[in-house]
Amino acid sequence: MVGEVLAATLDAPRGEAASELKRLRSLHPRLAIQLVSLTEVPGNRTVEMIGQQTMRASSSGALLASRPEVDLLLRLAGTTQISEAIERSGYGAEGKEEEEGEGRKLLLVAVGSPRAVGGLRRALAADPRYVLLEGEEIDARGLAMVERAALLGTRS
Repeated sequence: MVGEVLAATLDAPRGEAASELKRLRSLHPRLAIQLVSLTEVPGNRTVEMIGQQTMRASSSGALLASRPEVDLLLRLAGTTQISEAIERSGYGAEGKEEEEGEGRKLLLVAVGSPRAVGGLRRALAADPRYVLLEGEEIDARGLAMVERAALLGTRS
């Protein structure tokens, strides 16, 4: 599956996240779209590499879950347990006790064909609530996140 990955932060109350995700999925049904809540937003290259893992897994029938959107959530959260991924990184996640007080950010990730991703990119660029992630840099934390996400697929 040749595809593209798009990542953007969303500046909106978490209470609006579910309806926004539903809206985007209905407007862009050919994309796998996920919205996560993180204390630290990884770089664009990190998210792109994790999204590529999901696309490869989808093509080979090796998704971590039955749907690519859930696979994305699991890989971004770094776990194979759906309930743990939702608790850690779901868009409504409060975070663990050690994270209290830290601001959590909403990160939208979409994977799909270049044409479908391009349509979403244009829509998000016109929406002031979104900031598209750009750049090719990747730090040690990002590499560790990508490696952890890749290793999830190797467990039996």
